[in-house]
Amino acid sequence: MKSQNLSQLSNFRILLLIITIFIYFIGFNFKEYVPGGSPEDFKAFIWKNINFFKNDLVYSLVNYKELSDANFPGFYIITYINPFSNSIESFHLFSLTIGFLTFIIFGITLSHKDKSNDKIANFLAASSILILPFFISRVYWGTSAGLSWFFFVLTIFLFCKIQNELSNNESKKLRNIIILCLLSSILLYVRSSFIFLIFFFLLFFLFEIKKKKYFFILSLCYILLSIPGLIIIYIWLKQPDGSITAVQFLKFKNIFLNFPIYTSYIAFYLLPVLFMSLKYIKKEVVLKYLKIFFIISAVYFILIYFGKLDYLSKYEYSGGAILKLNYILKDGNYFLLLFFSVIGCCILVNFLERNSSQNYFLIIPLFIVYGLTDFPFQDYFEPLIVFLFFSGLFKGELYDFFIEQKSKISVLYFFYFLTFLSVSIIVKNPI
Repeated sequence: MKSQNLSQLSNFRILLLIITIFIYFIGFNFKEYVPGGSPEDFKAFIWKNINFFKNDLVYSLVNYKELSDANFPGFYIITYINPFSNSIESFHLFSLTIGFLTFIIFGITLSHKDKSNDKIANFLAASSILILPFFISRVYWGTSAGLSWFFFVLTIFLFCKIQNELSNNESKKLRNIIILCLLSSILLYVRSSFIFLIFFFLLFFLFEIKKKKYFFILSLCYILLSIPGLIIIYIWLKQPDGSITAVQFLKFKNIFLNFPIYTSYIAFYLLPVLFMSLKYIKKEVVLKYLKIFFIISAVYFILIYFGKLDYLSKYEYSGGAILKLNYILKDGNYFLLLFFSVIGCCILVNFLERNSSQNYFLIIPLFIVYGLTDFPFQDYFEPLIVFLFFSGLFKGELYDFFIEQKSKISVLYFFYFLTFLSVSIIVKNPI
């Protein structure tokens, strides 16, 4: 009987995996209705910029500010040499394929990290990105974020492989470290916000591995690979109206202002893991995190009393799904967001209390880099949190539980993200 139940569960998971892939490819035919700003961005400037680069690469690089894109031009340079970018149709199909390959590489990464060898559970978990509204929006329309997620997952896959090789062949490690530098540098040229990952790698090899040779090789590779970028930045600054577009949206005070929003994103994307853990969590653990929950809540109430969180009631641009839901329930309200933020803070405590320097090296640069922006968009974190947590870069008891219950949690993620996708489409395209 037990064997029959396991077989039925396995067949159910395979069915969900097939349905997820089916939704991903069928949804491409309805990409006009996807949530997020990708359709508008593509029509407003992305395709126009792609053609600018194809017509005159040098002029487009030198006068990049005219192209109204805050990201580094790596995306357009890659598109310049992409043989599938000669028409909108072939370019979108290429991006659709890149999105699917992102899922495949992510599934392989999870399979390498998981000793249970349950490939169905790992690929079902990985497939959850294929029904995330902002991810598919970026991929369907071929924006820079869609391409960056592909390079991001490749980079994470290689980093996880290096972690497994640290006690093995020396020459193989060095080769992979150099490739890691190359992939992460390409990633940075496509999407500059991923510089947090560069900081993480440098700190990891300097303090966690404690072999200075690896750190110096990593640093030297990054210095050499940064030269083209430094040259183009120098050229931009020498222009009569020389500046970098993205800099005007960055302020240090935003790190603190964005903290409640970004921690709410963490809770939002890890909610199925938390929900499933309630069945197994011990009483003393519940009491411990209740204390943390009430302490953080008390801090927020003090900030509310002094009017320090009033800015959360005024977002017309960005802020995320939870804040938007808050506004729908009651105009200018943000208490639901703070509730999710408190939960997100508890998750951070769970990561940090493991006393793993890897968590500190990842979380601190992540919050600093993303916190600088004026516009804390949710799609910056989708599927970033899923990638980092599922692949085990965030270590902690919550991740250990995810590994133990991955099969059930993956099923729960299917229904959770499918609901999120459906609601997002309905909200953007009311009947």
